[in-house]
Amino acid sequence: MENAVDALKIAFAVFVFTMALSLAMYMLTMARETSDIVLQSSDVTALMEYIEVSDMIGEERIVGLETIIPTLYKYFKENYTVIFLNSDGTPMELYETQTNTDLWSTGYINKYYTDNTDTRVCSFDVDEETRRHEPWTGNTNYYKMNLDMFLSGGTFVSPSGNGMDYDYSSSRINGWGNNSFIDEFSDSQFRESLGEYVYNEVSAVTANVQEKRKRVIIYTLVD
Repeated sequence: MENAVDALKIAFAVFVFTMALSLAMYMLTMARETSDIVLQSSDVTALMEYIEVSDMIGEERIVGLETIIPTLYKYFKENYTVIFLNSDGTPMELYETQTNTDLWSTGYINKYYTDNTDTRVCSFDVDEETRRHEPWTGNTNYYKMNLDMFLSGGTFVSPSGNGMDYDYSSSRINGWGNNSFIDEFSDSQFRESLGEYVYNEVSAVTANVQEKRKRVIIYTLVD
């Protein structure tokens, strides 16, 4: 009789342990799923679908680098887009991305060139750079360092040490030759235009689609 009682106690203990283990596994799974949802909802680049650039807003003006450079240094802090165009309205090649096109985030769109896999870049945009996995994304100091090198014609060395470096004095990187951006356009003028991107933002939690707008500053080279 005593052995039967002990056996029942052991069986009950095993049952309780199994239930506790199952509950713990369930809680861990729920925690992971919740974490994934939170991370996804914080990654706006995974939830944005650009539609179009709306009509230009505000007045245009003619500016030089003394106006453009301070604007560039705020694009990653205030999350607006800066686009450069040639005098004929075609995209100005600022640099060629060194990232692997096969690893670009799903849904990445090269809005300025006809081929979505085109590696030429004519804009500064946090969301686009994040989707391309540029080596300076995710850290405001790296954004600034990259701009420093772009403007002066230096080399941005990838912080991860993976060799994905950008030598902005090389014609292999930029679209105009072996000059820095400042040297190339120090005497140039640009027409500054203001506009907005219209895009869909999808909620990671509710899957609802909400139309939003993003500020765009366009600089068109003046002959």
